[in-house]
Amino acid sequence: MRLITISTLPLLLISILSTFTFSQEQPQWTSKWYCVYATYDDETNGTGHNTPSVGVLKENTFIACVTTYNARSFLIPYVNADSATGRLYYYGYDTPGIGNFFLPWTNPNDVFDEVLMKNAWFILATPKDSLIYVANNDEKHSILVFKFTGDTILSTPYRLETGDNIIFSIDLDANGNVFVINDSSYGKTDDIKIFPSIESNKTAWESHTTTPLNTIDLPDGVYKGIEVNNDGTWLFVSYSDTTKRKVVKYVGSIQTGYQIDTKFNFQLGVADTGATSAWKASPIGLEYLDENNLLFIACAVWRPSPLSMGYPYGRIYVVSGTTGEPIDTIDIAKWNFIKTGGYNLRENGTTPGNASGYTSVYDVKFDEKKNLYTQSYYGWTVDKWVYQGTLPIIPLKVEKLNDEIPNGYELKQNYPNPFNPTTTIEFSIPTRQNVTLKIYTILGQEIATLVDEVLDPGTYRVIFDASKLATGSYIYTLKAGKYVESKKLMFVK
Repeated sequence: MRLITISTLPLLLISILSTFTFSQEQPQWTSKWYCVYATYDDETNGTGHNTPSVGVLKENTFIACVTTYNARSFLIPYVNADSATGRLYYYGYDTPGIGNFFLPWTNPNDVFDEVLMKNAWFILATPKDSLIYVANNDEKHSILVFKFTGDTILSTPYRLETGDNIIFSIDLDANGNVFVINDSSYGKTDDIKIFPSIESNKTAWESHTTTPLNTIDLPDGVYKGIEVNNDGTWLFVSYSDTTKRKVVKYVGSIQTGYQIDTKFNFQLGVADTGATSAWKASPIGLEYLDENNLLFIACAVWRPSPLSMGYPYGRIYVVSGTTGEPIDTIDIAKWNFIKTGGYNLRENGTTPGNASGYTSVYDVKFDEKKNLYTQSYYGWTVDKWVYQGTLPIIPLKVEKLNDEIPNGYELKQNYPNPFNPTTTIEFSIPTRQNVTLKIYTILGQEIATLVDEVLDPGTYRVIFDASKLATGSYIYTLKAGKYVESKKLMFVK
């Protein structure tokens, strides 16, 4: 990062910030997460300016999104990247570009159909087809779609206008349906819009307009991130208002709509601040690993001024996708301090090779090997992190096994039985209704609620963890409408 490029700061303040550190005892790194590399912040491998997002195609092959407020936006591809190599494009380092913009999307079938990238804070790359979706903020707030060919980023015929509201981020479910979220929900009712996939409706993407499949009205506030699970039944939204500072989970479907999941709770606390308590961090980017049921939440002080107020904070929380309970923390600010001796230090933009130096983590993505990629907005880098071990799997409290409608109700015997410490319970329901599955002692005392929610028709599986209970026999009871059935299970330590 070159602090002299920030024209809005007085020169004296710039001089102070260039050596700003915070006195504290040298911390120790105890996490299993380790930064392998941070791309150099110089002419040879740097992104060229502020970098808010990254799209990952495969290990060490990614696209960096570069954006400066009310100015240029462009994409930089990296192939076989490490800290010193990988960048394919060169736009110039800290240059305004032609007309103060970069990278236009131009329809290959109509050269007069062109949109410039502007205020594009978030991108998403899809490995199966090498497409890059850009949440752009042109006049129609279009989703622009590019394709990476292996050495070049090309425009596709696909673009979709989302309306009059500023958009921030997007995500796709496994069917390619596109979920896009407004930056602010004040006075609006279509805060999340869900559009059909390109595959299912190419005409809409080629003509650039279509009616959303569904919309969601969010409470008034400022929002940044949206993340959806593979089947589109879970939506995670980062409530980035500095007074709320939380992630909200919605459950449902595109067809039936979504409701808040009151069992999920993630809230930043008083300790989640920058250099002083006045500089509050907020959740921004989100990424959900379905197979692990882990939600990764990138938290930072959003575009602080002066910049030094944000650098001492920047981390990625790892939480249960079911409850929001914290599982792990990747404290990137702490890592930078350990590696550089300060919160905004990286000698010549290259040393060390595995620390960005300027903590401003807004995004989080994964490759096929579950390596984590993030970025430094003010460090102008993309950073790769690995987990030294096997990522934990957090059992879902209730998992739908298939979409077939059962002929009737059924509660199966748990397996294994006897068990230690976990066992699986399966049940089927033929109609949509509220379902409860509870555990009782032999004397009838309720000790656990495994399910208490409205479920669609289908067959479900629940994992019961009895590690905190005493050895003995227990009763599990399923209630769905007028249907009630109980069975016995045996826990043996």
